[in-house]
Amino acid sequence: MHHRDLIAHACAQVHPKQLKDGVIGDVGAALVTTTGHIYTGRCILTGSNTICAERVAIARMVSEGNEYTIAQIVAVWRDEHGRVYVIPPCGHCRQAMHDIDPQNIRITQVILSHDRVVPLATLLPYHDWW
Repeated sequence: MHHRDLIAHACAQVHPKQLKDGVIGDVGAALVTTTGHIYTGRCILTGSNTICAERVAIARMVSEGNEYTIAQIVAVWRDEHGRVYVIPPCGHCRQAMHDIDPQNIRITQVILSHDRVVPLATLLPYHDWW
């Protein structure tokens, strides 16, 4: 899948809902597995917890598809003018990608912008530290 298509899937997930102490859905994510299935997610930020859009998509991949290997993943945020920004996964999400299946460190391509893609290993260089 071309990374621009996956960005479009992630953009379709962005539907912000302001809460008293947080926001839901201002970041969307999409991933495609090595078997070609697409899973999406929205962030959930409340006063009690934060769950990134990437981890929501990963949870759906595991629970709905019983899959563990990620070919590509992307997260996006849209500003108040509708401009789309591709954003990198946080450290927790990077580690989760590795932990869900250690093969992802060399398989997963992380989309960082409309024209830049890097392997997960680049973003998690010390994954085998301990």
